Amino acid sequence: MPHCAEFTLADVTIALQTPRPVATTENFRPFAGGGGRRRVMVEVREIARLPELHTAPVFGNILFSVFPDGDGYLRRYHDHKEHDRPYAVTRLLPEENRVRVDYLAGDDAFFCESQNCFSHIALEELLLYHDRLILHASFVDTGFGGLLFSGPSGIGKSTQADLWEQHAGAQLINGDKTLLSPESSGWWAHGSPYAGSSRCFVNRSVPLRAVVMLEQGAVCVLRRLPAGEAFRKLYANTIVNSWNADYVARTCALLTELAACVPVYQLTCTPDKAAVDTLRAELTKG
Repeated sequence: MPHCAEFTLADVTIALQTPRPVATTENFRPFAGGGGRRRVMVEVREIARLPELHTAPVFGNILFSVFPDGDGYLRRYHDHKEHDRPYAVTRLLPEENRVRVDYLAGDDAFFCESQNCFSHIALEELLLYHDRLILHASFVDTGFGGLLFSGPSGIGKSTQADLWEQHAGAQLINGDKTLLSPESSGWWAHGSPYAGSSRCFVNRSVPLRAVVMLEQGAVCVLRRLPAGEAFRKLYANTIVNSWNADYVARTCALLTELAACVPVYQLTCTPDKAAVDTLRAELTKG
């Protein structure tokens, strides 16, 4: 009998069906359970032999390679600790609202927990089919609504989120990867199980008030970005599968809408209360 476990991210319930029980890791516990308005079935199967592939990969990294597969793509996962030995393949079947993951018998250690199961389901692509984006950002819930601090690694996203907690009564929802979705009431930000070093993974959804792109400076200066510049900076901090033209087109369409509907600011800032005061003054005025 297959074993089932459900997790809901940004109102999308992902139902895992696995040959063995899956332990729920700490970061996934707040997201355990169903109830999402949208639902995807992920079928994980144990097989004796992986399919042979006769095309060259269009992308590869330390975890997997991507191959053309009919009208879509197939991901073949390999173990870099064993000279890139292939052990699993993943196919997204969006027309069926389903994902199928096949792995070699004996390699069930790669699928024993929720964290490693989700590492094999092409989550960013699965969510995109339901109009959800993943933005590298620290996410705080404030009296103004959700604020996202984004920018290159090491720019100070966590610092600015901490300052809003200290000086403006905000609550940190996620410290690394925030989910975004367009709703009838506007854009919303959602917590996720991927929180980086913050280890803060709160399952909460909040109307998005603004996205703040950070850069460091000697004094605090805030500038609202025009739509084109906002789009470029959002794109640079969004997970994008560049090998997939349809994925890129979907992402661009959503980011264009986001940049037109939600204020995106550039904040040159210091790591102190002055940064909070500068942004708060603008939000209060708005």
